[in-house]
Amino acid sequence: MAAVLALALYTGSGAVAESEPVHYTVAPGDTLWGIAIEHTAPWEDPRPKVEAIREANDLSGYEIYPGMSLKLPSSV
Repeated sequence: MAAVLALALYTGSGAVAESEPVHYTVAPGDTLWGIAIEHTAPWEDPRPKVEAIREANDLSGYEIYPGMSLKLPSSV
């Protein structure tokens, strides 16, 4: 039941998320992979979302640090 509710919230908020990027503050222990997974449906591949986050933030690598502010593009 919780998974269905989470999916409904995830898909229902898609139209709003497409208009503007969301800003995310990196917490200790966060990774690009983990952030992408949080915004990916269980059946989707998170790798394109990792790359979209990197591109939106002009990251040359995969390292992020606590306190960084990341733009999460509407595709994420």
